[in-house]
Amino acid sequence: MRKRLLKGYVLVFLVLILYITVTIPFPKTIIFWIAAGFTVPAFFAQLFTLNRIDKQAGTMKDRALDFPKLRISVLYLAVQLSASLLLMLFAAKIPVFAAAAIEIIILLAAVAGFFAVEAACAEIIRQNAKTQDAVAFLQDLKERLNRLILHCGQERFLTDLRRLAEEIQFSHPLSAENTQEIEEEIASLLTELENAVLAEDADTVSALCGRMTALFKERDRIIKDRR
Repeated sequence: MRKRLLKGYVLVFLVLILYITVTIPFPKTIIFWIAAGFTVPAFFAQLFTLNRIDKQAGTMKDRALDFPKLRISVLYLAVQLSASLLLMLFAAKIPVFAAAAIEIIILLAAVAGFFAVEAACAEIIRQNAKTQDAVAFLQDLKERLNRLILHCGQERFLTDLRRLAEEIQFSHPLSAENTQEIEEEIASLLTELENAVLAEDADTVSALCGRMTALFKERDRIIKDRR
């Protein structure tokens, strides 16, 4: 167990003990038990959140996205504690249904906020993964073409290959949903280009380089128009 997680558990336990100590003098009315019944689970919610965050694996960037969840959880506990103490303090002046309604509203707001933050974090992680895939596609093309240039023994091929490499170098680094077909075609043409270079087919190499260059220009135009 990590030291940070253990410290969180200890802090929650200490606040729970303090809460119990403070609430002991209050009259044990129905409102008291309603407030206590909603507050005690709020402490367990802190333990659940801490445990969930600790178990989630990922990069430092992904783990940083868990802090909004922790913030919502702590905010919920703080609001719940305050409301609980106020309800106990003014129990004689507050109707039972009003106390129950207040507690339910606080709980629903916390649940809605937690899941909204979790959904937002999940979407950020999904978009990051999508961006990494898009960057990886272009990086893979660059590496394959650079290897082809490095091992190409025909000087007559190098002009077209270097021109294509320059086009890839200055191409937009990210993909878009409507560029997938173009990118699949580019990847297929690169395989054909590799075979053409091995076969020393100059005409095919020149034609393939021209087609790929045109496709990259079209890809950049689509991405630019989409933005």
